[in-house]
Amino acid sequence: MLTEAQTRLLRLLSTFPDTLEDAWDVPRELSLPGLADRLGVVRSALNPPISSLEKDGLVHTRKTHVIGGGHRKRTVVHITEKGRTIVAELEPEEDIETNGEIHGQMPALTNIHGREELLLEVMNELENGATIQVVGLPGIGKTSLLRVLAENALSDGWNVNWITVQSFHDVGKLSSELLAIEDGPKDVDAAFSAVLDIAKKKLFVVDELQAVHERHKAEVMALMEVLAESDSVTLAIGCRAPSPIATGTIFKIDEISEDDARKLLPEDLDESIAQQVISGLGGHPLALKLWQPGHSLPEADDRIQEFIRTDVVEKLPSEEIPTLDELAASPLPILADQMSNDEGVEPLDEAALLRWSGEALELQHLVRNVRRTMWDEDEAREIHSLAATYWAQRIEPEARLHEAHHRVQAANSETADEVSNSLEDGIQDMLTIDSAAAAAIISDAIQILPDAHRLRLLSAKVAIERGEGKIAEKELSRCDKDLQKETQWRLLSARIKRLHGEFDEANKDEKLILKEADPTLASKIRLNRLILGLEDRLPGTSEEKIRDAVEKEISEVDLSALTANNRKAALVTIAAIRHSLALESGNPEAAAKIRTDLATTASPNDPVIEEMSARAALVFGGDPTRVKSLISRTSNPLRRCALGLLLVNHAHQQKDSDIAEILATVEHPPDMGTTTARRLSAQHWYWRGLVDSRQRVKCWQEALHRFGMAECANAYIQLQHKLHDAMRLI
Repeated sequence: MLTEAQTRLLRLLSTFPDTLEDAWDVPRELSLPGLADRLGVVRSALNPPISSLEKDGLVHTRKTHVIGGGHRKRTVVHITEKGRTIVAELEPEEDIETNGEIHGQMPALTNIHGREELLLEVMNELENGATIQVVGLPGIGKTSLLRVLAENALSDGWNVNWITVQSFHDVGKLSSELLAIEDGPKDVDAAFSAVLDIAKKKLFVVDELQAVHERHKAEVMALMEVLAESDSVTLAIGCRAPSPIATGTIFKIDEISEDDARKLLPEDLDESIAQQVISGLGGHPLALKLWQPGHSLPEADDRIQEFIRTDVVEKLPSEEIPTLDELAASPLPILADQMSNDEGVEPLDEAALLRWSGEALELQHLVRNVRRTMWDEDEAREIHSLAATYWAQRIEPEARLHEAHHRVQAANSETADEVSNSLEDGIQDMLTIDSAAAAAIISDAIQILPDAHRLRLLSAKVAIERGEGKIAEKELSRCDKDLQKETQWRLLSARIKRLHGEFDEANKDEKLILKEADPTLASKIRLNRLILGLEDRLPGTSEEKIRDAVEKEISEVDLSALTANNRKAALVTIAAIRHSLALESGNPEAAAKIRTDLATTASPNDPVIEEMSARAALVFGGDPTRVKSLISRTSNPLRRCALGLLLVNHAHQQKDSDIAEILATVEHPPDMGTTTARRLSAQHWYWRGLVDSRQRVKCWQEALHRFGMAECANAYIQLQHKLHDAMRLI
């Protein structure tokens, strides 16, 4: 006769295919920690049922690699054919059919104990258009409850969009995940409108809402407030108490009852010991799962955090501490393969200290918080300093964000200049990778290094690059009087005016700065104005007066003060601009001469010349082959997008009926952290509206917003007129 624990284990194991029995690596769910998570019990509670089932030939264990679990082999459990036969003879469980669609990285479904009444209350409240919040301590079971709630919604034919908020979420990232698209609106009103369009019979689950960084908190909470207040959006929020928003019905998760707590502990545990454990840990599910035989028996007045500190963390073997600290210091979940030392991943997972999202892992938040409080300032700096050195050696793009985060967290007054210079040198790469993370890291740096005044300028620049005019204005206002006299401050101030739509004022300020600037800076300003002057218009438009104005600006650029390398780069930029003008004016001879002249200072296979030739072949020969080849070979996402939009423009000029399909292949900029990315994004949205007349107004409204964020005054005004005409036709 099978016990309840044996039955549940066999049922779970039978859901995995027998082909995994010979696999080199298997899902984590077949490891002991994975099975314990799925069954909602402590790791040690698996030992008795597995031992007896293996003795009876119903399961067998082996050592193999676990996907995402580090390089060590781990014990996994498989059901045997005899075991499958036994399961087939059991009374069938109620089959919950999943009829809806899932979007997002939803955690594994686990058995929850002692939450049946609460779950029923939440389900009754969560009618169409309702907002509920599940709040409570870390590890109390908020995510598990929301996951069961989502499963019930799926079985009722609802679609579920699941978002787990991380520190670096901003409105754009949140809206992208709410909408399950790559490029969500960055504006709160636009994001809200887009969510309303897809809200019918859809449950939006936003977990860990409290995790959002202070830098992005105001905007994110503004979006969450309007979503929560809407009768058309069904929203379930998980966060620690107190909730950052007050809207919706709040369900506070408390400790589970003694009877339910007992179900988490091993069946063969002495009852007196079990009662003392439950009494001391107060029915806190994560704390109960962390307790293991051999730990001291907590007193009733012991705080859970103290139990974790003294009986969990301090009793870990010394060789596991580096892995623990590396994860505690990390700003985001990471892969085991990305760690400098993954030796401790297996034992930490066995001890239920890890939290998984797909193959990415982090410490259980309660454990992470306790561990961070155990560091003194010198220890914390040392841990972050070692992490910064390690991430500096890694080549994946997100490594730059981890490196910068750790450098900032390790900083003090003695290293302030070094850290500030490092951030300034790396900010463009960081903005391209993840501008929300870059903004948060700079914000942290200002808090840690309050006397590093130039960080305010960098913070303002980041805000401008993200199109956040109000935040940039606030940062500039906090600069001291000496900084406000500097040219960089004045240039940033002019850019803010452009973001606010004060285009004439911005141009006047820049012209005044040009008169006073040194020759090197004046050349850089003029080159930037040249690029903006050429790009600041709607796609497909060509005006002779714009070309003449750009040519006039080129003639006024003085490159004599630049260093040799900078002068060469400037000449290439000017050649590229003149080549674009030749293509627009339909002058193949002039375009060919520019390429020939440029080849004298570079190789014929230079990427710039290759792109010029591909553009010329498209414009003058109608041949898209070379542009398509470039797209397939380039690694830069912004360049791929720009080349793809060239093909769309060509299709539009040729009245190609396949233009919608061509546009669909164009990769959208992955992040909006630079003006170039926002301009390309605005063009992408413009083309979407032009191609799809049904969505024209909505797409052009978003394009208008992004042209403004990209400081494109002319394109903004041109599209504004087109948008008014389109709205009159509705």
